[in-house]
Amino acid sequence: MKASIKAALVSALVFPGLGHLVLRRGARGLLFLVPTLLAGGYLLRATLALAGTLMDEVNSGRLPPDPFLVLERVHSSGIDNPVTNGAALVCIVCWIASVADALWLGRHR
Repeated sequence: MKASIKAALVSALVFPGLGHLVLRRGARGLLFLVPTLLAGGYLLRATLALAGTLMDEVNSGRLPPDPFLVLERVHSSGIDNPVTNGAALVCIVCWIASVADALWLGRHR
């Protein structure tokens, strides 16, 4: 398997930037890995905080365990804000760009 295909698959299926390690371009891979880790960490923290709040509300009886009411509560929580949307965008852009860059680097080695 060509190095560029292998690197692109690693970046696409495992984590953005890791395919660059296959190409021995670790510093360049960090340009994709670090922002994705930071944005993903922020999204995970926000999601877990909201899940904890919702579980407390369900356990205390303030929120019935009805999926539609829980979904309504999620939408009204404010989790869908410019910061979380931006973090999600960073993850998506880094993932796609990492795959494309790994393919490009592998072909121009």
